[in-house]
Amino acid sequence: MRALHLSLVALLGLTLCSFSVPPAPAAAPPADVLILNVNNIGDAKGKIWVGVYTGDHDWLDRDKARLVAAEVAHSGELRIDIGDLEEGREYALGLFHDENDNGEFDLNWLGLPAEPWAFSGPVKTRLRLPYFSEVSFVFGARTRVQSV
Repeated sequence: MRALHLSLVALLGLTLCSFSVPPAPAAAPPADVLILNVNNIGDAKGKIWVGVYTGDHDWLDRDKARLVAAEVAHSGELRIDIGDLEEGREYALGLFHDENDNGEFDLNWLGLPAEPWAFSGPVKTRLRLPYFSEVSFVFGARTRVQSV
């Protein structure tokens, strides 16, 4: 009888354990975090490199940029969180998908991009690189989420 009692207590304990408390909703990211949604990722390989720029003085200069890398585990869309941004400050993003994971933005024999790329704003012409002012945005509550 005692063995039956212990078995019932153990079964009751396991049953109660199976009713877990639902996880708390994900906390909103801190106010200094930009959520970057990168769309149309074709190949699930390599890394996406994002350069964060603050003005003409560092625009598209790899040595002066703040670089953020994210592994590409699947095609489609990837979310990249970029922290330590100041609200009210102007930023621009330049990014590319380093498909062969060599750490370089590869060009073809004509000097044109051989890997997918994007900027934080629409490019006015493909005949030249955009100016900082053409693709920049002021970071704040309305621009906390960007999609490229």
